[in-house]
Amino acid sequence: MTEWLEYTIDWGYWINPDTFRTPRIKKSVRVGAVVFLKGRETLADGRQIIVTTYGVAGKSGIKELSKKEVSSVLASQILDFMRTNKMYPPKTKMKKSYANGNVNLDYSPTDYDSFTINLTPKMVGGDMEDFLYDLNPFKEEVSEDHDAWRVELTKSSRSTCRTCSKAIQIGEIRLGEPTIFDGYVSYRWHHLKCAAHLIRDTKLDTLEGYEELSREEKEQLQNEI
Repeated sequence: MTEWLEYTIDWGYWINPDTFRTPRIKKSVRVGAVVFLKGRETLADGRQIIVTTYGVAGKSGIKELSKKEVSSVLASQILDFMRTNKMYPPKTKMKKSYANGNVNLDYSPTDYDSFTINLTPKMVGGDMEDFLYDLNPFKEEVSEDHDAWRVELTKSSRSTCRTCSKAIQIGEIRLGEPTIFDGYVSYRWHHLKCAAHLIRDTKLDTLEGYEELSREEKEQLQNEI
């Protein structure tokens, strides 16, 4: 029987060990699930940065752990997923193999969060690479009506607007146009000004990432739309 912890936070995610999807934390978290929680911290010079803390949901609350510790929890859960489904979890790929038979996987649940998962022959009772070789790539049918646009602050200087082909500056609000390829949802990014007209009939609070914006950023979005 699945147990749940009642828990709310402004900005956080939990990793479903059955699917390795990462829903937003709203009212509850599954007991045993890894969580990563986001917050903004203001530096002495006035700049804001995003900080991430990690933990595991228990019956009485969230137990805070280091990133290395939650990666070990995820390693066990990933192996269970692989044995049950005979395939890799979503957004998981081989990172490195070692002479002693250990392997590192990269699990990246979001564009800005990744975990290094260390797996050993002892954990699978045999050759680690043989175990992984027998797995299929992740494959899932995705509904074509998954059409929620995303809004967020640009965090990379490599972001380019797909409308005007110019750079989107770090800290600038950008809009993500959803596309589906091989079972994954990805985004084509646009300047807010370039794509605002495309979402004028959209309720802003239904945009992915809307709740992560500050009050001032939400007002800027509203004014532009």
